[in-house]
Amino acid sequence: MDDVRARQRDEWGAAAKGWAAGQEDLSETSPVTRQLIELANITAGNSVLDEACGSGDPAFAIAKVVGPRGRVIGLDISPDMIGCAIALARNFGITNVEFRTMNSELLAETPSELFDAVTCRFGLMYMPDPRAATRAWRGLLRSGGRIAVSTWASLPLIGFVLDIVARHAPVPVSNPEDPGIFALSTPAVVADVLRAAGYTNIGVRALNVPSFAELPPEAWWDMMARSAGPLVTVLNALQAAICAKVRLDGVRALRERHPSGIVVERGDALLAVGTNEHPLSSPTKQR
Repeated sequence: MDDVRARQRDEWGAAAKGWAAGQEDLSETSPVTRQLIELANITAGNSVLDEACGSGDPAFAIAKVVGPRGRVIGLDISPDMIGCAIALARNFGITNVEFRTMNSELLAETPSELFDAVTCRFGLMYMPDPRAATRAWRGLLRSGGRIAVSTWASLPLIGFVLDIVARHAPVPVSNPEDPGIFALSTPAVVADVLRAAGYTNIGVRALNVPSFAELPPEAWWDMMARSAGPLVTVLNALQAAICAKVRLDGVRALRERHPSGIVVERGDALLAVGTNEHPLSSPTKQR
């Protein structure tokens, strides 16, 4: 499991600067954020834990909802992502959110604190053991507190980009059983994760959402190339000359795919919610 975490740390660390630079454009998945806030029943004054917070989204949106009497703690496995989140919080003047690097999703970085809600936007499917992770988070929820998570059911841009890359260089073949973007891609699988972790009142809904902002082909490709997590490391591994050819090919294909001159790519997200009706005896302790 440690090797999976190390890989995720490297992949998302490579994408951290891209996320920080394109925070506004990459937040075009905000319909998911709004749904997570609604499903988790987050309101003013709440204390919320945002797992796999990346460069600060959706923690920043949640911080606005909980207001000055509330508090948000964002955790991520990538120190680079956390560094970007801290810098952005300082730039935005947001003072009711705190960001911390976590060594493992199974460890409580806040061992003596209980939360009203736990959120995880597009992070759970990358974790080695989602059931163990969500159970550990349940140990940090108050009685009646909710968890709200999102995963990807489909994301056509992934196959599109990998097909472009494969024209110029070998593309690593991933094991579908390994943690990854589509590891939790059906409502039944996501519901089973929360059920196995001990949550009740479980619900899963689908939502078709933008995958990135609507941008011209060149800008869209560059945004994707510097921020799309695992794809970043694939592209970074290419020689500069090959990477330039891939970009040229990708932009050309995007123009054909979107003749209007604006790229509009969408995906199908799954949003799941569960309630902690039977709290664990105590918050998960540091190991």
